[in-house]
Amino acid sequence: MTTDKEVSFGTAPDRAAPDVSFEELLALMPDAVREVFPPYRWQLEKLWELDLKVEPVEVADLVWMFDLPLWQLDGERFKVTPNQVAATPMNFRAHYQRVMDADLDLPVNLVAYRGRLVVLDGVHRLLKAHFLRRRWIEATIATATQLRSCAV
Repeated sequence: MTTDKEVSFGTAPDRAAPDVSFEELLALMPDAVREVFPPYRWQLEKLWELDLKVEPVEVADLVWMFDLPLWQLDGERFKVTPNQVAATPMNFRAHYQRVMDADLDLPVNLVAYRGRLVVLDGVHRLLKAHFLRRRWIEATIATATQLRSCAV
């Protein structure tokens, strides 16, 4: 996988949509998703390589993302919201299993964009922290400029 969204969505059975170009991926995105993410291609591995401080972030500041259709279903992108998984986990077993298996020792990766924090990597971890009623989650926060430095 080569684009930021593709890397974030990966290749597991719950994320098995066919490869598309970044431009095709942007075209597939619902407006609600497209509006919250920086509109350029970047690599998750490069984001992980940035020297970013790990700091606590309130889970409550990030749960707005649970209403966005961030996850795939049956090979189709942007079909499942984290709130749907939370409400009916047995309807979304693969995502629910990823949430339960999520390692909360790993920080979520955020970007400060358009006046709020956006999860770039770690929504399953965030949902697990929410399930566990944690007030804080460890995170790294990149600026839009730092994220742009992770361009492909």
